[in-house]
Order: sequence, then C-alpha cells, then structure tokens
Amino acid sequence: MINTLRRTGAVAMSTGVLAGLIVGILSVSPQRLVAEESAASVESGDAEAFFDEHVQPILKAHCVKCHGGRTRVKGGLRLTSRADLLKGGDLGPAVSLEKPATSLILKAIDYEDENLQMPPAGRLDQAKIDVLTRWVKMKAPWGATSIESIPTESRQSSPQVTAEAMRFWSFLPVERPAVPAVKNADWVKNPIDAFVLHRLEESGLEPAPHARPRELLRRATYGVTGLPPTPASVDAFVVERSLSYEEVVDQLLASPQYGESWARDWLDLVRYAETNSFERDRAKPDVWRYRDYVIDSLNSDKPYDQFVREQLAGDELDEVTNETLIATGYYRLGAWDDESTDPLQSRYDDLDDVVATTGQVFLGLTVNCARCHDHKLDPIPQRDYYRLLAFFHGIRPYSYQHEKSVLVSISPPEVQK
Repeated sequence: MINTLRRTGAVAMSTGVLAGLIVGILSVSPQRLVAEESAASVESGDAEAFFDEHVQPILKAHCVKCHGGRTRVKGGLRLTSRADLLKGGDLGPAVSLEKPATSLILKAIDYEDENLQMPPAGRLDQAKIDVLTRWVKMKAPWGATSIESIPTESRQSSPQVTAEAMRFWSFLPVERPAVPAVKNADWVKNPIDAFVLHRLEESGLEPAPHARPRELLRRATYGVTGLPPTPASVDAFVVERSLSYEEVVDQLLASPQYGESWARDWLDLVRYAETNSFERDRAKPDVWRYRDYVIDSLNSDKPYDQFVREQLAGDELDEVTNETLIATGYYRLGAWDDESTDPLQSRYDDLDDVVATTGQVFLGLTVNCARCHDHKLDPIPQRDYYRLLAFFHGIRPYSYQHEKSVLVSISPPEVQK
C-alpha cells in the first residue's frame, strides 16, 4: 500500500516516518542491539566490563593473530594492552585520545583507505564495527585481564592433526554406498542410473528422453576419444545396426585414440611441457617419451598404484626397465632455469615445484603453502613440508648434455641410430 501511494505521490509525511521506523527496526540485528545496550552501560560507568565482555572477544578473534604477543608483529602494532594501543605502530598511535573519531583503527575497520583495511581477510560485520567504534570514542578503556595472558587458538605453534581433521572425506577409505530407492524403478538399468534418478526426483525433475542412435554414437565417441565418429561407424551403428552399443564402447576403449585423448588431462596436471620456459626456453630433449608412456599406460589399463610408483620411484623398483626409467621423467616436466643467477635458490625452487605438483596431483593437498609458514587452512605444519621435500632431495639437477645422454641411453637401439 505504501509503495502504491509513493508512486502516486500521495503518501503523507506521517506515513513515511512510520515506514522509516518500521524499516529501521527490522534492519537492526540482535548483535547491534546488544552493542547499543552495552554502550548504555558504559555511559553509566561500566567501561571495564564493556571491554571484557564485548571488545576483547573481537580483538582476540580478529586482531591478535597478527598484532599479538609474538616477538615480531605486523606493522609494529601490538594490541595486547592499552599502552601498546596508544603507542601504536609504524603509522602512529592506533587511537587518538584528543580526536577519537579520527583514530587509525576506525579508518582501518571501516575500510576507508584501500591501503589500510583491517582485518585483511574481510570487513567485520557492522555489529562488531559498532562495538569497536563506541569503545574508541570512549577513549578505549581497558579491562582487568590482559589479552596476552589468555591462550588463543591463533597462537598455536603448529597446526594440530586432530581426529576431526583425519575424518576429512578424501582421507577416508573408499566405501560402496547403498543404492538409493527411486520411484520410477523401470527407468533404472544399473546402480549408477539409480543415483542419477534419485537426484532428479529430489529436485522434481524428469529424466531426459532417450538419445537417438546417431546422438548416442556421437556422445560416446567424443567422450572416449575426443574425436567425431567415422562414417563407417555411423553406418554400422545407425544405418545397418550391425553393432550394439556395448560393442561400440569396447571398440572405442580399445582404440589408441582413447589413451591419446585422456592422457591430456594427466599431462596438464603434472605440468607437461616440451620446453623449459624462462629466457632461453630451451627444448626438453626426448620428453615426448614421457608423454607416450602416459598414453601407453592408459591404453594398457595399467593399475593406478603401479602408475604412481613408476613415476615417483621408477629407478628404485625391484625391477627397473626402460619404461620405469622413462616414467621418472615426471621430475623434469616443469619450468627449469638452466642459467640461474642463484643456483641454490633455483635448486630449491625446482624442488618446491616437485613438492607442489606431487601434493596437488597425488595427494589432493596444497602442501606447498607450508613452504614459508604453517598451512593456514589444512593441518600441515611447515616442518612437514620440509620433511616431504627431503624425500625428493636426492633428485639430481641434470645439465643439458647429461640429460640428453641419459634419455638416449634408455632409447631403443633403432631410435639411437
């Protein structure tokens, strides 16, 4: 009704005021009401209680991780006592007692300056900003308890591998789930159909109509080989009907194009490249042998655990072959600076590349985040990063000539000629 009157320009001033009051009441969060009630108690002299109950939890949760009791603090600013707050950091006092409204801490939490935004992870919700603003305008009273004396989770010396962390879905053994019950049981031809239909029925959707033979052949061929179906296969499956769908799929999986198509996904993951990058971007000699190793592994249905072992330790297996040696070309796929100004730095950058790729591809974890600090999200301490790096420390950096001679030595005789 109010919107209709506004459109006609006939709304009365009293109605507009009433609507504004309603909107204002509905937009106030419970947290903000708490902050305003707390502010009232502050004005009555309960400043320390206000700090202990409302301000200190915000500082502990969002500030002391970077501005706490460590030897070095970011920006030189420590927020563990009122004296530290008034002393400030590299930019000066965090709170101005003469003009509290202009205090740096308020500019930071309000995100007024793009170069001074705290906390950097994201702006606080408005209720917390209101609490801190009220506190600063009261000239930042402090409570009886020191923040520094209260242990906080952010001060842990190393991430803890807890029982909860060990229950993360990717760490658990693979289990066969129960096949869900569905309403349209006649549509289900295999257990996978049941899972698909179950999700469709939950969403109130119907299965798509059956694909026509030509469409079905095209989808299967592109999906398995990345190529369109040949005219001969179209005639056999669509026109003559001399091939069943199962026979079509078997033929596609047996074709060399199956491995060639699906190997591209693995090669992308392990950062396969035929040149070294950097300024000279010199070619990697005979690196195509690793590419063909991946293709042949897929086409021969090699077990995944064997596939992994050969790449990570193909020269250390009980039975070392040309194939397993070529598999260790995994360690030379990434960028490589062959004329670095700091060989030691380059050496550990190369090892970091191996750790990062191995962690992400084989473990599904960004272990490399812990190169410079304990992992911020996963329970991976920096110590574990260097323990994993030590596993790869025996990898020798090859010169161009040495690498070429090694690759030639494992080539078939006809190729060496």
